[in-house]
Amino acid sequence: MREDDSAADPAARTDHAARPDRAASTDEPGEPLSLARLLVSTGLAVVTLVLGVAALGYWLRAPLMAVGGSFVERFGGPGVAIGFAVPDAFTIPVPNDTFLALGLAGGMSDSALIGWGTLGSLVGGSAGFGLGRLLRGTRRLQRFFRGRGAAIDQALRRHGVKIVAIAAVTPLPYSISAWAAGASTMRYRTFAAVSLLRVFRVMASLYLIRLGLAVSS
Repeated sequence: MREDDSAADPAARTDHAARPDRAASTDEPGEPLSLARLLVSTGLAVVTLVLGVAALGYWLRAPLMAVGGSFVERFGGPGVAIGFAVPDAFTIPVPNDTFLALGLAGGMSDSALIGWGTLGSLVGGSAGFGLGRLLRGTRRLQRFFRGRGAAIDQALRRHGVKIVAIAAVTPLPYSISAWAAGASTMRYRTFAAVSLLRVFRVMASLYLIRLGLAVSS
């Protein structure tokens, strides 16, 4: 079968509107994506990250440095990578920016944090893509894409790899875009190439964390 980077495989995604599934998820479908909502969520994410780090730096700087030092001593760069890989693979609500903050507080260099964070994110995204490809014919994944993953899934079917690029650098869940890409006919090499944009997301997050700490000093 010829692959298309921007279209989903209709054989792989059963139309459950035509074939009702009694076990269908009761989760509410996600709201359709819109540029205005994405811009607002990006702005809120930036403000929340800076203010959150500033608050920690102002009231809990000593404990933050102590925990960061312990984290780096025990786990080092691989700990940062795992902190990015797991949320980006399994769509769990763990903010990977936390691990950048811990690494920074523990004395890791910017280049090490960016390198390990990007590596972990790419590994996690690749795992998510693989899981999407493996599970794309299952009812469980179909239920997910009718619920929490509906908005990104539908946008990816319409716009293809552009959605992966947007998710790589904005608060749009990159993990869900990875699953949706894997469940479509997108080539892995296309997904992987666009996912390299994650480095800019890591760099931006690190800059904002530094900004928050500077504000609190």
